[in-house]
Amino acid sequence: MPTPAGLKELDIVIAGAGPAGLAAARLLHLNGVGVKVLERDADRSARTQGGSLDLGEDGGLRVLAAAGLAGAFTRLARPQGQRTSYFDTDGNLLLATDESDEDEVRPEIDRLQLRSLLLDSLPAGTVEWGRALTSVERRGERWRLALAQGETVDADLVIGADGIGSRTRPAVAREAPVYTGVTFIAGEITHPRPGSYAAEVVGEGSGLVLGHDKAFLCQRNGDRSIRVYFAQRRAEDPSRATGTTLADPDFIRRELDREFADWAPKMRGILDEVEAKFVWWPLYTVPTEQRWAARSGLTLVGDAAHVMPPFTGQGVNMGLLDALVLVTALTSPDHVDVDSAIAAYEAEMLPRMADAVAATHAAQDLLLSPEGPAGLLALATSGRGQR
Repeated sequence: MPTPAGLKELDIVIAGAGPAGLAAARLLHLNGVGVKVLERDADRSARTQGGSLDLGEDGGLRVLAAAGLAGAFTRLARPQGQRTSYFDTDGNLLLATDESDEDEVRPEIDRLQLRSLLLDSLPAGTVEWGRALTSVERRGERWRLALAQGETVDADLVIGADGIGSRTRPAVAREAPVYTGVTFIAGEITHPRPGSYAAEVVGEGSGLVLGHDKAFLCQRNGDRSIRVYFAQRRAEDPSRATGTTLADPDFIRRELDREFADWAPKMRGILDEVEAKFVWWPLYTVPTEQRWAARSGLTLVGDAAHVMPPFTGQGVNMGLLDALVLVTALTSPDHVDVDSAIAAYEAEMLPRMADAVAATHAAQDLLLSPEGPAGLLALATSGRGQR
């Protein structure tokens, strides 16, 4: 493989236009390196992208600063989004935290706003929409990416940023993501009505209602809408893919109302506030200790590398940090070739992610506990508050 100084001569493909893939594209662009980003979505408005994200000083904020986007981010971010309130199933406030209880500043930004911020920082045409990847194979000294349309794209360097169902991951990782035992059913309250109980629970940040192996997770978005996740431990349903829109919202409301029947009526009333269709979102993860095979000219970032439950806010921060560490290694004269740069990136990333994945597993067990909120309250009163 050519030296990092010869990156400009390579055909570089990034699979996936999520935050990690777009950050890698932006950072390479700032180094004068052109890339092609292949994205399965039909266009930038194809999906809502979900709720909001909190970016930390040592993660996402550091990366956006390196990408020259700190000022634009500040104009969009919501520092008040760090406020979190915890309730029991009768609606009693158990605990409230804000930015003063955190180890670092972690302002919120909507997923769609973050994606748009990164997209707008790239040259026109960098992202090719409607290009769903089906497989990646080594062909001589290059990689061949097969697309759903029957076309192929050849590349010298492939950065897999294609999320939980990654088509690039099997080339380097033995372990496929596994189900955590928890599924979210997500809904949205696009226009909270006067007197909305969901709005009271969520405030300006997040509201978590904790039951026994169940929870309502409510999150305020920048447009004042409220994203609600009805979380339960349940058996995996292989018939439903992540992101499946559930066709009969009234049926889903009735089923959830039955499953949460022992909760206070005002809590179950949040179901009736949901205006949009419900979306199926099972949670997956990877082992804390991953074993990757070295592959010349190919590596992974973001969820393709280390998908995890969203209970600590680490996922997007670690994905953005992946992009920065990888591009720094690729453009550094300290590495004799691209493969040694990839090896240096993976040597930093895999141990870092072992700690992050372990923390998310612990947070999931704390928030979705058979003992309800007792464990969270015990941890909070011990002086080691957990978000």
